[in-house]
Amino acid sequence: MQGKTIATIYFYVISAASLLLIVIGIFNAVNLGINFTQYDKYPLRYPQGNCEIYPYKYGPYPAMEVARPSTPSAKELAQSQKSCLAQEELERKQHKVEDIKNTVTFTLVGIILFSIHFPLARRQSK
Repeated sequence: MQGKTIATIYFYVISAASLLLIVIGIFNAVNLGINFTQYDKYPLRYPQGNCEIYPYKYGPYPAMEVARPSTPSAKELAQSQKSCLAQEELERKQHKVEDIKNTVTFTLVGIILFSIHFPLARRQSK
């Protein structure tokens, strides 16, 4: 009798944890849907500033280099801004892929675990 009780508790705990995974997956799916539909560009996770105003957020600041005591030229500034925007787009794409991966993973793992453990828990409790 003791082993059956422990097995029943185990199956119900895993079922509850899998329901939590499903809820997290649904939350991620809603967040993903909002990010796709409500923003012009997919939002960055941790925005660090604006590339148009400060194009050096991904590289060294020119004044910090000893070999370049002068301010950057217009060509260098445009190149830094272009590089900054390209890096920002790469971050957006990576964040989008990571959000999709998390949504699918949490939801599928939760559904699989629940579909395996909950029927066993019901069968054990009878």
